Amino acid sequence: MKILIFLTNSEKWIFIDEYCVERPVSDPFSQDDLTRRRNLYKSHQNPATMKINPKIVDRPRNLQIVRKLSEHFSECYRTALVEMATGTEKTRVAMAIIDLLNRANIVRNILFIADRISLVNQAKDSFNKYLNEPVADLRECFDNNSRLYVSTVQTLMSGKDKRFFEKFSPGFFDLIVFDEVHRSIYDKNNLIFKYFDSIKIGLTATPREREIQSTVDLLVKQDRVFL
Repeated sequence: MKILIFLTNSEKWIFIDEYCVERPVSDPFSQDDLTRRRNLYKSHQNPATMKINPKIVDRPRNLQIVRKLSEHFSECYRTALVEMATGTEKTRVAMAIIDLLNRANIVRNILFIADRISLVNQAKDSFNKYLNEPVADLRECFDNNSRLYVSTVQTLMSGKDKRFFEKFSPGFFDLIVFDEVHRSIYDKNNLIFKYFDSIKIGLTATPREREIQSTVDLLVKQDRVFL
């Protein structure tokens, strides 16, 4: 069994996980998060070999996207950017890969973020429909006892001395989905992205909105772009 390692020079933290992947983190994780991640590692399966739920996605193109994402994450990559045109079921693709990674014991605590109320409501309805599990809506109250979460960027960025998202340990979420990831007006410095150590999936129909802002660089600087 691999040992989890945190290294620091008192200014920066480096984390080496069970798969021997080394990366910077914002702070050490809570004991509960370390225990959950260890248990996931002990029981994880290869998501690339698991069946995709046809009740969530059935279009050939979308099945291909989910399969490629499962192969990507099975190789210990941590980020992915999914570019799909508006109306091509991005949310259902997100639900399908969430379902797959959850059944493979790769992830347990999952957060879906968007900057519009309608998109968060759509994700909440999709969680209820396809994963059949209670969903914690962080717009309503803070909750750290659930597994599925939805929130607006605005809610997570609220607070003065301490941002709302900082109520969670940096290791609390195993997977974060950023819907319309190119719209970062409410988090211009990508504080949420940098704070949490998790698998991160960006969904967008517009991978680069401004010349000075690149979602490709943010999400796939070290990982490969698939679709």
